[in-house]
Amino acid sequence: MDEGACEIVIEHEGWQAVAGLEARCLEAVSAVLAMIEDPRPGPAVILFAGDGELQSLNQRFRGKDKPTNVLSFPAPESEQYPGDIALAFETCQAEANTRAIALVDHAAHLAVHGVLHLNGFDHKEEAEAEQMEAVEIAALARLGIANPYKERI
Repeated sequence: MDEGACEIVIEHEGWQAVAGLEARCLEAVSAVLAMIEDPRPGPAVILFAGDGELQSLNQRFRGKDKPTNVLSFPAPESEQYPGDIALAFETCQAEANTRAIALVDHAAHLAVHGVLHLNGFDHKEEAEAEQMEAVEIAALARLGIANPYKERI
């Protein structure tokens, strides 16, 4: 595991109770970075916050006055770090509960998703989305995490 792959900042107490969160996310980020050709240098910062903080960020930067599970903020190309990622505890917990998956694995998936955005991946077009999802699925499989896009019966 590459400890320099990201810097973890836990601000919401709910995230503090998630066993193995930091190690799992570092492992996930390292796995996806190993799959990217020429990743941006330096560690990404991953902020584990609450819905209130993500709602504020979502309003400020995207004009959407509601919380979301994850936001990515790529740094300008001139910067020597890829950027920042923020995850919302309550939204992520609700999604994990709905999907019957471990919150730590859902957070790892969203960290991978965010790192891909910081490295130029997007999902606005169907072809882009398919490519991004394929990388996410492969990176998560390296950690034994099931395909997050596969429908559960």
